[in-house]
Amino acid sequence: MEEEFPEDYKIWNSVIEQWDWIENEMEENLNVAPDGLPEDDTHVFVVLGFALDSNGEMEDELIGRLEVALNSAEKYPNAYVLVTGGVEKNGWTEGDRMHDWLVDHGLSEDRIIVENESSNTVENASNSFEILYNQYDDIDSFSMITSQYHLKRSSIFYYTMSQLKAKELEKSPIEFLGEGNAGWYREDKIEEPLSLKIRGMYQIAGVEQSKDLPISQLEELKIEGGLEYILHEKLNINVYARYDNGYQRDVTELSEITGFDSTIIGDQELTIHYEENGKTIDKNINVSVEAPSLDSMQQQVKNLQDEGEFADDNVARSLEVHLTALKRYEETEQREKLLKHLNGFQNLLEYHRDKELITDYAYDFLMRNTEYLLEELW
Repeated sequence: MEEEFPEDYKIWNSVIEQWDWIENEMEENLNVAPDGLPEDDTHVFVVLGFALDSNGEMEDELIGRLEVALNSAEKYPNAYVLVTGGVEKNGWTEGDRMHDWLVDHGLSEDRIIVENESSNTVENASNSFEILYNQYDDIDSFSMITSQYHLKRSSIFYYTMSQLKAKELEKSPIEFLGEGNAGWYREDKIEEPLSLKIRGMYQIAGVEQSKDLPISQLEELKIEGGLEYILHEKLNINVYARYDNGYQRDVTELSEITGFDSTIIGDQELTIHYEENGKTIDKNINVSVEAPSLDSMQQQVKNLQDEGEFADDNVARSLEVHLTALKRYEETEQREKLLKHLNGFQNLLEYHRDKELITDYAYDFLMRNTEYLLEELW
């Protein structure tokens, strides 16, 4: 496929990667969209419908979804809200009922986009992007609002359709901001079966559902990350599962990693244990934990800064300046000044912690290493 249809290959490869993220990493926000979404009118919340009763009235679940949508629209007063659902009951569609409810609850009509011809989630996605790509050139990102249990299925359908419709209409894809989703919580239903998602993906792809397909076989684990650590440093490795079809995915959170103790100096053998579909792989790697030094602490301050453990660059700069002074005292063998300024370094760490300028991990790591150096000097 990569050789014959490179553009299609790129799309479907991104779909698989996005699906994996949605299933295993995407956080499902409740009641209102989270912080961090675009504040202007380039974003749209897609609100999925729910079947009306026989009289054409909305069920509690649909009202719950709309309440989440209204909360999110009030938080982001410039965003559009697209309501979608076209199954007609007693002369009403979900999309029309949803539109009227939002207007009745104060949402400006010029912010509402209505899709009222679809009969299922796949059609919701297809019709939604026909509207967005053809009528709203200013919208360049979207996130999902539906029931919490429905967020994963709707997200993968909408992401896939956004890519396919963009190609079909020769448009730039509207970006899916999956981290910006929001769900209405239904206590008796928190997850949907994988079969529903697979069935919909066959429909989106326009192919018949295959039967008796061989399951990709796990072949090996690939380990990436650090092999050398400083006392009290957290483990930093990623575990990837590789399959016989060439696919690779991150299974770090699904793996069991034993044998690492950051409080013990010396060589250590780690065992990575991973099990999938009845197959188990154990892989051993060797790492080392070394005693801290002023040189290693300087490097760790840079690493912690790169990893976002400090509130800003000023924190890292203040720590680096102090460590540079400590190194000068060490090199000139001024033991008393070294002791005094190591204590001062601890005070600086406590100041940054109290001002919430440094994470708990960074504080604990640097403080423990400073304590180790003080003990060595005494």
